Amino acid sequence: MKTSIRAGMVSLLVGVGCSQPPDQASDSEAGAGIDSLNVRVSQAYRDRDPQAYARLYTDTAVFEWPAFNTVRGRAGLEAMARNSWASLNDMDLQLTVSSRRIAPNHATEFGAFRQSFRDPKGVSMAEFGRYVTVLARQPDSTWLIDRFFGFADSTRSLPKRP
Repeated sequence: MKTSIRAGMVSLLVGVGCSQPPDQASDSEAGAGIDSLNVRVSQAYRDRDPQAYARLYTDTAVFEWPAFNTVRGRAGLEAMARNSWASLNDMDLQLTVSSRRIAPNHATEFGAFRQSFRDPKGVSMAEFGRYVTVLARQPDSTWLIDRFFGFADSTRSLPKRP
């Protein structure tokens, strides 16, 4: 009995001692993939491309923003972007990530944003706010947005450029 317990303990210790630590490279690769996704989101804003924007979300994505009804799915996201961007020109989106949690098949990102644009009257504006996204890793190891929640905390006009 003592021999089998001792053998079991030795096996357990050897197994734990030989196990590999969590793969830090996969976290950094995931971070790079998510950073790439964020660049594509900003590019979709600059290009005013609702189709490209919608493709960055999963088929079952949910978009929540206090100024809009909850939007679901790519078709809804494309329509929302098309309608809300129609009157805005010179759009840009800057994301500042404050924290990110990465798991094998999903990640959560918290951050701040600055969306600049020219309104229908030609006034340059900037909207500042906070966001959280839940991201889903795809079978090809790329990332898509599965859930987005954001809110603006201030909007102001920008000084005219010389």
